[in-house]
Amino acid sequence: MKKKFLVLITDDWEIKGNGTGNVAELQYLPTLAMMNILEKYGATMTFMVEAAQQLMMRQFLHIPDIRIQSKIWDETVLLMKERGFDVQLHLHAQWTESSYRDGHFHLSDKWNVALYTSEEQERLLTRAMNYLHGLLRGKFPDYRVCGFKAGSWGLQPEGDLMKIFRKLGFNVIMGPRDGLKVKELSTDYSGMEEKYLPYYPDDNDVTKMAEEAGPMAMIPLQPYAPDLLTFGRYLADQVINKFRFRDNTPYYHAQPIPNTVKNLNPLSGKELFTFSTRPYRTHLKIGSQPFSYMKASFDTVIDRLDRFDLERIPVLIESHTKQYHHYYRDIEKFIDYVCNRYEANVEFGDVTTYSRELLENPAIVKKKEAVLAV
Repeated sequence: MKKKFLVLITDDWEIKGNGTGNVAELQYLPTLAMMNILEKYGATMTFMVEAAQQLMMRQFLHIPDIRIQSKIWDETVLLMKERGFDVQLHLHAQWTESSYRDGHFHLSDKWNVALYTSEEQERLLTRAMNYLHGLLRGKFPDYRVCGFKAGSWGLQPEGDLMKIFRKLGFNVIMGPRDGLKVKELSTDYSGMEEKYLPYYPDDNDVTKMAEEAGPMAMIPLQPYAPDLLTFGRYLADQVINKFRFRDNTPYYHAQPIPNTVKNLNPLSGKELFTFSTRPYRTHLKIGSQPFSYMKASFDTVIDRLDRFDLERIPVLIESHTKQYHHYYRDIEKFIDYVCNRYEANVEFGDVTTYSRELLENPAIVKKKEAVLAV
């Protein structure tokens, strides 16, 4: 019997967005730890692997350090599948216009794949899918890329992007969250027609529902605004850990990191803070959050979703393995809490599982003429 809530932990599996960091530290080791934790509790997740990063690294295999990191990337993705975890596609398009010089990758400031031409989008997505298929189908012949998580939440301006997703056979798209704005990346998800439940997206406006069923569904990130006490504890934890644990990234690079690389961050316009009784608006996530924050956010979201009279609701939790260091105990405590507190109506799943459910029963996803009210 399927439970009402299907928890989908989807990890943005990558090094840092400015191209710094090391695959061994930011990807392999935290992935190993997370798989160990999930297996202990009989849970699972989906690793949304950043393939544009790997495609670029493979152009520089003559550099020993890059060759080793690229090899670790491949072997870790194979290990995910060997241990029964799902692997799907995540892309940060800034890698496509990057270069490597003076010991560093120099990425572009064009992070949103939707800002590229339709030809560039289709070429990048096709290359990324083909790479994953080539890597995994030798051991897992039935493997298929069916899910996509937008890097930097970028799916606007829509253009032909949604049509390309359909052409390439994607069934599950993730990225939008109601109210999320990134001015520098031309994204604005204000006023989403469906804020909480999966829906069939309109090709011309991803914030709107299509009038016809799939086969491609949009799963929105679950919005969350913590109360002042929860938010205060979160801020205190971030400040304390900033002083307790230093960033080791510079030690993994033979040359000093130039400011042009270090300061690359076009997300400065993202609206995180609004001054009200709930000053911080974000979404469900796992990474560098203390247990108290993860627990409060999950409880709030489940309480909200439980009001919907639906038999199956996916609950998307955004994850970043690169942020796991120093938070393994909090993450394990959270997984244990969910498994025990919500045993009756919550189960962990993955994107491939949900994609199959969608194809078997299109009615589990909303379309415009089937609007539900709380």
